[in-house]
Amino acid sequence: MKDKIMKIMTELVAFDSVSDSKKEVPCAEYIYNFLSAIPYFKDHPEDVGLLEIPGDAHGRKVPYAFLQGNNKNTAVMMGHFDVVNAEVYGEAAPLAFTVGEELEAALAKKALNPAQRADMESGEWIWGRGVADMKGGLAIHLVLFEQYAEQAQKGELPGSLFFMAVPDEESYSAGMRAGAEVLREFKRKYDLDYKLLVDPEPTQIADGKQVMSIGSVGKTMPVVMVQGVTAHVGMCFNGISPLGILSDIYLNTNGSLEFTDCYEGEATMPPTWTNMRDMKEIYDVSIPYRASGYFTVLNFSTTPDQILAKLRKISENAFEKMVKHLNDTYQEYKKLNKFETREKLHYDTLVLSFAELVERLKKEDEAGFNAQYEKIYKEVEVKVQNGELNYPAATIALMNKVLDYADIKQPLVLLGFAPPYYPAVHSDLIAGKEGAGTDAYNFVKEAALAFGQEMNYENYFMGISDASYSCMDHPFDYNAFSANTPMWGELYSLDFEAIEEIGIPAVIYGPIGKEYHQWTERVNKKSLLEVVPAVTQQLFEHLWAK
Repeated sequence: MKDKIMKIMTELVAFDSVSDSKKEVPCAEYIYNFLSAIPYFKDHPEDVGLLEIPGDAHGRKVPYAFLQGNNKNTAVMMGHFDVVNAEVYGEAAPLAFTVGEELEAALAKKALNPAQRADMESGEWIWGRGVADMKGGLAIHLVLFEQYAEQAQKGELPGSLFFMAVPDEESYSAGMRAGAEVLREFKRKYDLDYKLLVDPEPTQIADGKQVMSIGSVGKTMPVVMVQGVTAHVGMCFNGISPLGILSDIYLNTNGSLEFTDCYEGEATMPPTWTNMRDMKEIYDVSIPYRASGYFTVLNFSTTPDQILAKLRKISENAFEKMVKHLNDTYQEYKKLNKFETREKLHYDTLVLSFAELVERLKKEDEAGFNAQYEKIYKEVEVKVQNGELNYPAATIALMNKVLDYADIKQPLVLLGFAPPYYPAVHSDLIAGKEGAGTDAYNFVKEAALAFGQEMNYENYFMGISDASYSCMDHPFDYNAFSANTPMWGELYSLDFEAIEEIGIPAVIYGPIGKEYHQWTERVNKKSLLEVVPAVTQQLFEHLWAK
């Protein structure tokens, strides 16, 4: 088993399957060829496949396979094969997708810190892009799947097993979003009872213990667009800058604990803005007309509609505060300039969600708006597929064009959501399968002790993962969310009903790794080749016996 895992991982790493690119396709085909060559599928060709992701600009695919055992208790293997790029390796970048002495020798010449140097000299770690995140874990699952296929062929597999490998986890999760429908199809076809999904993402050591995750944090990306009133800077009191309003929204959201969720001593990081700017494309001596930005909200239980409600209140306060500030300043300025005689500067507060703006425009002329929006959407779609716009930038472009169409002259704040969206999931909270995550952890904890590996758990994996698309533990108004997500449709969608229907509790348990996404990415040999394969195997057999 050790040799097979090492061989398959090395072959997987050799694919520079950089996320959000066509380079992911050959790796998907390798995995599919591996699966379809298993003798079991000569008799069951309908249970192995290579799903082409509908409408994907890169033509990416999802390999999957199913082994029907002697009962309907089903374990699910799921992991991603895309990786981040290797630019951080510098001169060693050409070797980043290799495993072995040549890469290690090149890295040994670099400025390793004492801990990294100790790991290098110990010989206990394997280095390279993707060895930890997460081709090592995928290799484990492929080897186990092949072994279980032999049992299935003999009619001796105790329970059923589903395997799926996905692209795009590091970007927009197109693979797992499409894969949820495949899981639903197989559940219906074979009346499966999905007991647990095991995602072999790399796990960390904390206080000498390997940390298993029994949930995965959620991620929502609100987008804020502010329209002001433009004016020449020599007559600035004739306008109002959107930058002031947007800045105040930023100050009351970035790092705000109002958006932090807590669960059993764990807490989400407060929001972080990753983009904020005016939307002027050229220089002129005038107040910007519009400004926009977006930020990330991590959550355990807060839903998008609750986030929107908080953001609306903050936006209304920011709007009113900036209008008051403008008027207060003007009142003092009047004392200095005899030509200023207006009694008061005032703008009515207007904060709209994207759905509310669309509803307003449809009431005025539904056919006209639908025709215009279809045109706008297609224009943005081309730019996304050509790589000219990422998803948040495309969202801003759509909101901007709809505001142009609306031709509203007063200042306003427009709120929406940008993809990707990740629901928070906790495997103890799935209706009808309560406690599944804790049960899996308790089993793994005991099984790992035989290898001298102590375990601990966290309720939520904070790195964001595709496990978010295995179940819904906090259902919410899906239609309201999609209506406030301008990209919803051909460019981006989530089948919430499918995810809710499959309802698979998910845990993250893979080999111990360090410093993923960095040039010092590495995976622990013993964990990869001995501990995790054996414990995972025992966990599956535990699930089948339940």
